[in-house]
Amino acid sequence: MKRNHFIFGGALLALLLAGWLLTTDSVWVWPVRNTLQYHLLVWLNGPPTPPNPEPTGVLAGVVTNLEHRPIGGARVLVAHRDGTTFSARTGPDGQYRLEVPPGAVRPVAGAPGHRSVQAGNWGGFTVRPGATTKANIALPPLQPPAVTPGTDLRLSAPETVNCSVPFESTGVRRVVNFNSGGQPNQPIFYYTPQSAAESDSLPLLLAIYPGPADSWECASIPLAQAGYAVLSAGPAYTFDLESDLDELERLLNFARAGNFPGTDGERVGLLGGSYSTVHVQRMLQRNPKNANAALLLGPPTDLFDMRRRLENGSYIPPFGLDKALVALGLPDEVPLRYWDYSGAYHARPDFPPQLILHSRHDEVVPYQQSQLLADNLEEVGAPYELHFFDGASHYLMAEGGGAQQVYDIALEFLARQLKTKGSTSRE
Repeated sequence: MKRNHFIFGGALLALLLAGWLLTTDSVWVWPVRNTLQYHLLVWLNGPPTPPNPEPTGVLAGVVTNLEHRPIGGARVLVAHRDGTTFSARTGPDGQYRLEVPPGAVRPVAGAPGHRSVQAGNWGGFTVRPGATTKANIALPPLQPPAVTPGTDLRLSAPETVNCSVPFESTGVRRVVNFNSGGQPNQPIFYYTPQSAAESDSLPLLLAIYPGPADSWECASIPLAQAGYAVLSAGPAYTFDLESDLDELERLLNFARAGNFPGTDGERVGLLGGSYSTVHVQRMLQRNPKNANAALLLGPPTDLFDMRRRLENGSYIPPFGLDKALVALGLPDEVPLRYWDYSGAYHARPDFPPQLILHSRHDEVVPYQQSQLLADNLEEVGAPYELHFFDGASHYLMAEGGGAQQVYDIALEFLARQLKTKGSTSRE
C-alpha cells in the first residue's frame, strides 16, 4: 500500500510539474518551451507559411475603456503563425474592422494611456470564411510601473580617458555603482567633458548600448566632448527587459535629484542602437516624459515583421537573433509578447522628438523597420527626423561606418532639442 501511495504521489508531482512547465511565465522557462514547441511543429508540419489570400473572414468590434467609452485611434492587430500581420486603427467611435484569414485568432490592442491586452480567452476568436466575427475589446488604464528607488549611489574618482577612433576625443570617466532593487547595478559609466566643472548644468544623454558599456566608450567620449554629460549603460541580452528598464529609470531619477555633478536632470536625451533601441522605445511607452528627445540607430521596431522575414528566408540574422525570435513563441499564439516590444505600434502624439538613423545595407535589422516607425509617427503627428545611409553597416557609429556624418547629424539634432531655449520643457 505504501508503495502505491509513493507511486501515486510521484505521478501527481510529475503531473503538476509538467503543468507548471507548460503554463508558467517564468523568463527562465518559456523561451525553452517555445523553442522546443517550434522545432516539434516544424518536424511534424514544416515551417510556418504565409496565409492564403483567399478566402477571408472579418473580425470587427469596438475598442472601449473600462467605462465602456469608445477609444478612437486605438490599434488592433492579428498575427498569422509566420508573423504576417493584419492591423487597423479605430475611428472616433472606437470601431474597427479587419479582414483576416479564417481560423482561431488572438487579437491584441493598445492605445495611448491604456494598457495593451490580448483579447479573448486562450482559444481566441474563431473567424469563418465570408462571415463577420464580433470581438469587442476593453483596455484598462495604463498604470506606470512602481519602480523602487535606487539607493547608495557611488561615483568613482574622475579619470581622464582618450579615444583615437572613430576620431580623436577626450573626456572624464567615473564608474557608477548603486543598489538597484536589492542588486548591484550592471556596469554603468558617467562621462563629462574634460573642461566641465561640478557647477555646470550640462544636458544629459542616457546612452543605452547593445553590449557592455565599456566596449562603447569611444562612442560616449565624443558625445561628452561635444558638451554633454553621458550616462553609459549596456543591459545584458535577456528576455527580462522590464528589470533593465527599472534600473534605467532609477538612473534617471538619480539625475533628476541632482546626484550627478554637472548635470541638468531636466534636459534628458535617450540614445539607443540596435537591440538597445527597444529599451529606448519601451521607456517612452512607459512615460513619454522620460526624455526631451530620443536618438535611435538601426532600431528594430516590428518584431512580427522580423519573424515573417525569418520564416520566408529573406532575412538571416546574425548573433543568434534567429534563436531569440523563435524563443519568443509563435506570433499567432503569444502576440502580446511581440506587440509589447514592437515600438512602431505604440507611436503617440505626445512623444518627444525622435531622430531615426538607419543604413539601407543593414545586415542585422532591415532598414524598413525604421521606415515603418517613421510612418506611424507621421500618422499620429509625433515629431521625428528620418535619415537613411548608403554603404554603411549596422553599426553606424563604428569606424568606417560613416561615423562622422552620423555624429554631425546626431549632435545637430541634440543641440536643437537639449541646448536651445525652451528645451527643458516636458510639459
